Amino acid sequence: MHESRNAGAAPGQPTRREAIAALAGAALAAGGLKGGYHVDDPLLASLDLERPDLAAVRQAIDRADPDGARSALARHLRERPAPRWHFDPGSPPADCGPDERAEADRALKHVFEVGGIRHAFAGPIDWAFNPTTRPGSPNPPDHEWTWQFNRHGAWEALARAYTATRDPRYAHELVAEMLDWVHANPAPEGAAQQGPFSRWRTIEAGIRMFSAWPEAYHRLLRHPDVFPDDALLTMVDCMRRHAAYLDAHPTGGNWLCMEANGQFHVAALFPELREAAHWRESALTRLRREVDAQVYPDGAQIELTPGYHNVSLSNFVGTLALARRNDISLPDGYQAGLERMFAVNLRVMSPDRDLPQLNDSWSVDVRPILRQGVGLFPAHRDWAWVASDGREGERPAETSCLLPWAGWAVMRSGWGRDARYMVVDAGPFGYGHQHEDKLSFVLHAFGARLVFDAGSYAYDASDMRRYALSARGHNVVHVDSREQNRRPGPRERFVAREPFPLTWSTTDDYDYLQASFGALPEERWGAERLANVVHTRCVLFVKPDYWVVADTLAASDGEEHLYECTFHLDAEEAPVEAASLAARLRGAAAEMAVVPLAREGLRAEVIVGRREPTLQGWLPLRHNERGASPRPCLVYSRRAAGTTRFATVFSPAPRGGGPAVRAVRPAAPRPGEALRATIVTGSGEHAFALLETGGALHEAAGRRFGPA
Repeated sequence: MHESRNAGAAPGQPTRREAIAALAGAALAAGGLKGGYHVDDPLLASLDLERPDLAAVRQAIDRADPDGARSALARHLRERPAPRWHFDPGSPPADCGPDERAEADRALKHVFEVGGIRHAFAGPIDWAFNPTTRPGSPNPPDHEWTWQFNRHGAWEALARAYTATRDPRYAHELVAEMLDWVHANPAPEGAAQQGPFSRWRTIEAGIRMFSAWPEAYHRLLRHPDVFPDDALLTMVDCMRRHAAYLDAHPTGGNWLCMEANGQFHVAALFPELREAAHWRESALTRLRREVDAQVYPDGAQIELTPGYHNVSLSNFVGTLALARRNDISLPDGYQAGLERMFAVNLRVMSPDRDLPQLNDSWSVDVRPILRQGVGLFPAHRDWAWVASDGREGERPAETSCLLPWAGWAVMRSGWGRDARYMVVDAGPFGYGHQHEDKLSFVLHAFGARLVFDAGSYAYDASDMRRYALSARGHNVVHVDSREQNRRPGPRERFVAREPFPLTWSTTDDYDYLQASFGALPEERWGAERLANVVHTRCVLFVKPDYWVVADTLAASDGEEHLYECTFHLDAEEAPVEAASLAARLRGAAAEMAVVPLAREGLRAEVIVGRREPTLQGWLPLRHNERGASPRPCLVYSRRAAGTTRFATVFSPAPRGGGPAVRAVRPAAPRPGEALRATIVTGSGEHAFALLETGGALHEAAGRRFGPA
């Protein structure tokens, strides 16, 4: 199968079509064929033969003509006008970009790339193979390689390449690989196969049923010369088995969205199957239930990972789009949760039209997402404004906001690309893809990201993956080198049942957030899960110029502790001035001064690309890939017993413009205050003070907060 790339064959050897027919017969036999095509043909036996459009199939079965029944079924599938896919199979779009064409060309040679790791199969494809688990592999073990390989993205590339070029090599290869996969990987019986090397992990089964498989099927459907009847029916029969498998083994979270979306696609596209109506209703019931279970009242998906928020949203919408195209009714209330989810993309969006890479998230361009949202909810003119880069719609009225269930506080000066922006993660741990990052933040200004979150990394067993997950990769405080530790415990505990406890206020002049780590039962320090310190962080945005981040560490054990406050700066270097301990960073578009207010006993250090004793000062390259770039991590540290405080000013400016904060002058605290300083800007002087009790912000920029 894999050696022959042409329709012809050497004398005495089977032709490509004969080889495909033989594989198709073997695949059906593996599925339960006992001889003959009457009731023992699993696909024919699964049909609803009471349907009028299957009359020719039923007549052939009644006259004991299995070959005629299969031919009639294939003819029906090729010619029917409905159900409708996203394009007409008779004239599919020639939309194969250069990257997809390159992927298709590699697939012709059995070369595949997953997560940045490329592998060439010398002979037949081993669908259970994983190059990262081979002895001597240069990469840490990563079971995602096998799993994601079996999502069959290369098949979609092959199908698009065939549509664009009509070169039969692409279609022949796709069909050969599909038949080989079906023959080598029968659907599991009994429990779901979710472990390493599985080709039937339920998430992959769902993904390939709404993406690569139906896309390839519809692109080849009207071309029996490269997609003969036996191959077509083998593919349909395997899709049927996928729907049954997904119906039997639902999971939860964003996985369940993908599983149910895939199940719905099979059911909607093949109503001729007797179980299709059940699968369709089962999938819709699950998805409707998940809209309530996964979407907080503020619109955030419970995993609190912006990338996966949109994975769930895209699957909810994928079912909605196919249902609308085929006049299938959706459950009441289905769309309301989706509207809230679309709105989160606008409210949390950074000035570069991306989403903050919180938890296992990645770079997400919100414009096409909101463009799709406007198509579903046209009243949202602010979505249209972002989607069109301001050419349509209306500029959003809201700037800063709090998502109270997610615990995300968004502080912004406006909606231009040069706006000043910070998002603080002060919420629950999240249902999945969690990082130890409570109270961390990301800061953008003047077209540049200046303070970053480690974001995601390959799902492997590397030290860099552990770094991205740990508090070391975030802008938080460490206690005696111990990091935040919320991970132990059932996942259900990490889902909020009410708005998360924090303090928030916003006006035209300022935004203010106060939240803590260590006060809740699940919030502990280090592997020992100590409960001896509570960290309270207050963040003040004095609009539109600068932020003050104030951290109070209150120890209950009377012991002295080492506190390290880390800030990850997106610049090549960030030198520290010896006298003021202020750091200055300069990028291509912007610069920023980072100035400490409470300097007594304070030590400043910049760590870049450190590997020992712990990783520090790294920016992972991208989600699900390997590699990281060194970046400066500014560490302010202090040893103290009882209660101690850090207070840090972040003052960004355009490159060469000079920071808004000109000077910071310590001042004598007043009664009941722990710290007081004067911040001098180009427009005047601002007082800043912290209360003794709890570290609450008491006064800033001439305004009072909390008790008098």
